[in-house]
Amino acid sequence: MPRTRHLKETVLAALATSLSTDAALACLEPLPAAALIGPLLSALLSPVPLVRWRAVAALGRSVARLAEARLEDGRNVVRRFMWSLNEESGAVGWGVPEAMAETLARSEPLAREFSRILASYIRDLDKDCTFIDHAPLRRGAYWGLARLAQVRPELAVPAVPDLVTGLGDGDPESRGYCALALERLAPPSTPAMLAALEALFDDPYRFDLFFDGAFFPIGVSDLAHRAYERLASPGDTP
Repeated sequence: MPRTRHLKETVLAALATSLSTDAALACLEPLPAAALIGPLLSALLSPVPLVRWRAVAALGRSVARLAEARLEDGRNVVRRFMWSLNEESGAVGWGVPEAMAETLARSEPLAREFSRILASYIRDLDKDCTFIDHAPLRRGAYWGLARLAQVRPELAVPAVPDLVTGLGDGDPESRGYCALALERLAPPSTPAMLAALEALFDDPYRFDLFFDGAFFPIGVSDLAHRAYERLASPGDTP
């Protein structure tokens, strides 16, 4: 294993390689999972989008490896994620909701234990709650629920009402992630849900969606149309 002072450089070099994401992350597999956590958390702050997103993917794999060997070690990292999203921590937590979600997607025991926490980050209650007020950070929680819906939909279903509310979020990328999550979950549709999706049909915002290790350009309207088509009954017309 590289010495501690060189490990961060080793990790960043792997994440920035021109190889595919799977190949890049395979370069990190021989390294102890516990040693990777710190460098990967630092990589979440990289100015390079591909490095940041690969760090998310690598953290999910690394924490899942920890949990498989010893569940409590995996729990401790998830608790570290949670603390960084707590206002009292003094941290901003960039990339942490995504990393937490990727971890839950990779580890069933951790998902069953912490999925409700992930969902709580988009649930705005009148009383004290863990809703993330900062829109760019909350965006990561919406992406995270879309990711969880892809792998463990039964654990993301309780977030459906909040995902429908999120279709009206002031952050356009968040609106797109909510539509993506609803498409993947395919819950029983309601008139309010379909109306909220229809309201996004003319949304002009486009962004790069990180999916299966690569970026795909897509629009909020594209995601809304896809979700509507998946959820609408034959008699429903936009």
